[in-house]
Amino acid sequence: MTSTPSEATPETPPGVTIVKLPILGRTWYERGFWYWCRRVGAALLLAVMVAVYAAIITGVLNLFGRPGSAGFDAALAVEIVFSLVTGVFAFRHLWQLGVSGRSLRGRTGGGAGAGAGLVAFWAGGIGAVFLVASAVLSAGFALAAFAIWLAPVPPTERYARRVLAEDRRLQHRRHVEPARSSKHGRRPR
Repeated sequence: MTSTPSEATPETPPGVTIVKLPILGRTWYERGFWYWCRRVGAALLLAVMVAVYAAIITGVLNLFGRPGSAGFDAALAVEIVFSLVTGVFAFRHLWQLGVSGRSLRGRTGGGAGAGAGLVAFWAGGIGAVFLVASAVLSAGFALAAFAIWLAPVPPTERYARRVLAEDRRLQHRRHVEPARSSKHGRRPR
């Protein structure tokens, strides 16, 4: 998906474009049925991802002893603190990327997730260790992504709405200023 503007639709003023957002497409403009289907679908997918992460982490924690043992509790405490700290940093970073519009620029296909899956598939046991280690280390990121999708207005949508409002203000100025100038006999600048 790219962030290239679309043609103006009949619902928008001429010259105003609706950008295509990742996952949401152009459904964010009217927030209709398909918008909510996409939002719920993404939230469910992220919830499943968080559950898979929890299952993997539980398996790792069981290596330190039975639940309630000192080793298990210590490992659990370390994982909780690590996940919360990385989750807060990831949330702040993802939010800033979305609100600033940087997440919409320079998008390419694939990504690190596709590479990690390929490594896990081909490397067998080494890939499984890598997959488990990445789940333990990136649970905070998964929680942050899930939390962002639960926000009433995701950050990329906030950015797109701000850009759209600015486009509308510019369109309004273009139509109002020439009318004002012609009333007083002045030429438009």
